[in-house]
Amino acid sequence: MRRLATVLCLLTAVLPGVAACADPRTRPADEAPVWGTYEAEVSGVTPGPGDRAVTVHVKALAGRDGCSRNVQVGYHQEENGVIFANIVQESAESATFGACPTFAPVEVTLTSAEPIGNRPLSLNQKTWALKSGAYTGCDENLGCNPPKDRCDPTWTRAAVRGMDVSRHSQGHVEACDGEWLVMTVADDPTPCGVEPRPGCEVNTAVRRYFLRSEPAGWSTVARTTSGGCDVIRKAAPAFPRKLCTSLKPTARFVTVAPTLPSGRPGG
Repeated sequence: MRRLATVLCLLTAVLPGVAACADPRTRPADEAPVWGTYEAEVSGVTPGPGDRAVTVHVKALAGRDGCSRNVQVGYHQEENGVIFANIVQESAESATFGACPTFAPVEVTLTSAEPIGNRPLSLNQKTWALKSGAYTGCDENLGCNPPKDRCDPTWTRAAVRGMDVSRHSQGHVEACDGEWLVMTVADDPTPCGVEPRPGCEVNTAVRRYFLRSEPAGWSTVARTTSGGCDVIRKAAPAFPRKLCTSLKPTARFVTVAPTLPSGRPGG
């Protein structure tokens, strides 16, 4: 229906003597704006003023009247050594697609009853940590202080989350020397659900991933279901043979959930 209305408006725009449709983003002059409260986008944090405050830099909605006002600290709680806060703004246009196409910089001061020190800040569910006098955003998967050892499960789990696989896939590390990582990952180990549906049969691919350590983390170089070194040595001749010579072809992930007895729910 909305697409039809748009076509009719375009037709009236080219027909002489016919008034064109109004811009759907334009509110009638006699209609009062309805303001709501929404999260604001935090773009950075700087220490101060003083040792009990930080300055939160916000990208407030902008581009027309009604986009944003009263950018401020909403929820604020401090526990377990972490400062939690929501940075919010009021808007009468955020629900209208394209109504606020730009952003305006706004600063908000977040204060604490005690010196903030090195306590991490959780702002709108994203964590910021003070390092060398400056705040940096923590990685969603690696946290604020990722281990130096790239073979640590923190790094290998993050590698799986960056793959095009199910969010339930865990991965199994076959080899790791800090520069290269070999692991097998099922495409989707739970296509029948976390608690498999009765009678559901699962037969999904398990692939072997060869990854190289990059500044940002593990980066996939090759993927295969075959064994040996051919695939990875073709993609990266420098890959050490000792990590791939004994590799066997991957098996498929197969499981069958039992069928419930007749008369039972779902049977």
